[in-house]
Amino acid sequence: MLRFLQTIACALVLVGVAAAPARAETYRLNYEAAVLGVVVLGAASYEVTASPTRYAVRANLRTSGLARLFDQTEITATSTGAIAGSAITWSRYDISHAYASKFRRIQMNRAGAAVTAQVTPRYGDLGAPPASAAQQGASFDPLTGVFALGREIGAARACRGAVLVFDGRQHYRLSVAPIGHGTFNGGGYRGPALNCRFRYEPIAGFSADFERGRVPAADAWFALPAEPGFAAPLRLTVPTPLGQAQLDLRRYERIG
Repeated sequence: MLRFLQTIACALVLVGVAAAPARAETYRLNYEAAVLGVVVLGAASYEVTASPTRYAVRANLRTSGLARLFDQTEITATSTGAIAGSAITWSRYDISHAYASKFRRIQMNRAGAAVTAQVTPRYGDLGAPPASAAQQGASFDPLTGVFALGREIGAARACRGAVLVFDGRQHYRLSVAPIGHGTFNGGGYRGPALNCRFRYEPIAGFSADFERGRVPAADAWFALPAEPGFAAPLRLTVPTPLGQAQLDLRRYERIG
């Protein structure tokens, strides 16, 4: 359950900018993860700056509270790439993952449709089946993936969109479908928002015994921008055997 939350949290918190802004903009968001709204699992933060032609993002995810007694995880990640109108092209992705007295670093570079990855230490199992070169080249890195999905949602001004992601081992699809809309008030954001069904769909690079059919759909809220642009993630709620787990916005700041 915690691993699933970490995967989704990384995707959702490591991203966020408006589409093709007229000048550089910076978004700073903080989130907190908890079960039943009481048991704190961890916290995440990120800062993203984008110009009309480039973007860069840095982020951190860390277990805290009761969860840290069982899983001492800390993740730092960065991603950079280019923006050209509605098109986004990532070029470099770097993530360091410390967990249970272990450490792994993944560095990925993209040139054209070719992706090269340096994983230290290497994975002993690349999944059944492993992600193919074609799948890797057709995907975003995790940070850029949700950035691209948020832009699709903002451009459509609706819960509509899907993106493919490759994280150095796993290849999956993130997608949304409509539930409703309303006003969101929390974490420094107050305004119109979209309520979406958020899905994480495994495709390749997962262990043979991974139970794909048991990955739950999440209930998500995204900010609705005044004009077509990036729809920032505000809240994510996932059912677990222990009750509802929620990733909730605690700070929202936009500069520029």
